[in-house]
Amino acid sequence: MQPKKQNCWEYMKCGMSIFALTHIGFVRKSNEDRYLIKKLTDGSVLLAVTDGLGGEVAGDYAAEIIMGRLAGIHHVSMDKEQQELELLVKDIDLSINSEAQKDSDLEGMGSTVICVLLRDGFAHWVHVGDSRLYVLRDRQLIQVTEDQTLARFLLEEDEITPEQVPTHYSRHIMDQCVGCGICEPETGRLEVQDKDLLLLTTDGLHEKIPSETLFSILNAETSIKTKAQSLVQAALDTGGKDNITIVIAEL
Repeated sequence: MQPKKQNCWEYMKCGMSIFALTHIGFVRKSNEDRYLIKKLTDGSVLLAVTDGLGGEVAGDYAAEIIMGRLAGIHHVSMDKEQQELELLVKDIDLSINSEAQKDSDLEGMGSTVICVLLRDGFAHWVHVGDSRLYVLRDRQLIQVTEDQTLARFLLEEDEITPEQVPTHYSRHIMDQCVGCGICEPETGRLEVQDKDLLLLTTDGLHEKIPSETLFSILNAETSIKTKAQSLVQAALDTGGKDNITIVIAEL
């Protein structure tokens, strides 16, 4: 499912419930976010969220290219999940960069991506940019991915402190995106447990609401559909200055 405007999608099968929701917000003229929920031929499930960059037309196009390629996946080799997802994202990176060089209107286009393959009790993920993967487990909210931003680089170089990161200007400057031509995806594998809640978000959500609010809504005794709607509304209540997209999977 690849929505261009406001949209939602629900999937329930084999003990897994997934709900996705995207909102254009109140300021942007177009929704450059995208999400994907896809069942592969072996029963694995692919989840993804992207956030287009580089202006309305360019951001839309970059996000569509990524989602089109991910939607075309029908099989991922066993025990090679992370390698194949990483190679695919690197190939998409070169494709987007090549398209941008052909058209000056697309100059600088790119996108974030967080993509998760759920298979046999594991979540294999690939990540570029500042969209995020979280897991809620045993009433604890864990941020699985790290934003690829200038703030992270400065923190690793001891140029700023962890306390400075939440308000430092550099947190909005991305160090990596799909489309730069030399992107360096990060990958990982998370062993999932019964009752885990996986959360994929764009920065229109997690940058606009405090982590305490995120945790409180996710931890409430409500359906994942209600959780998603409440999270999006919380982000809209801050002004809705960005597109907002969320995918929640309950295992």
